[in-house]
Amino acid sequence: MNNFASFLNLMLIIYPKFYTAYDTSKNELVFLKTNEPELHAITVTDKTQCEAVSNHFHIFDKVGQKNYDYAIDAGKTIANNLLNSLTQTFPSKKFVVYLEVNVKDSVTIRFHQVWDNEPPYFDMTQNYGDITIFELR
Repeated sequence: MNNFASFLNLMLIIYPKFYTAYDTSKNELVFLKTNEPELHAITVTDKTQCEAVSNHFHIFDKVGQKNYDYAIDAGKTIANNLLNSLTQTFPSKKFVVYLEVNVKDSVTIRFHQVWDNEPPYFDMTQNYGDITIFELR
């Protein structure tokens, strides 16, 4: 992917748009609108996992140690912007946004709603090896 295509792809998370879908229990799930097909009328056993897995977005690839601090700074800015957009678009819902920085691989942002009786996608007390995770609420 060239620089222009990468930049245009990044716009999907910098200026996010969302859509919702209902599971068979009538729970409204929130998804980031990307170039992937939209989900509709889905069967879900774990709402948190469904949203967090579907709502992951790779913002940078091949980070490397020399770009680690830049990746964190840029990633936190984009993640905060995403959280603000979610909160403004869905004021009655609560969200968690994660920034995952893997110095050996990529930087990923993902989000999910805070669901009653379901734990968050990441347990922030755990060690995830080469991945540094930041949680924004």
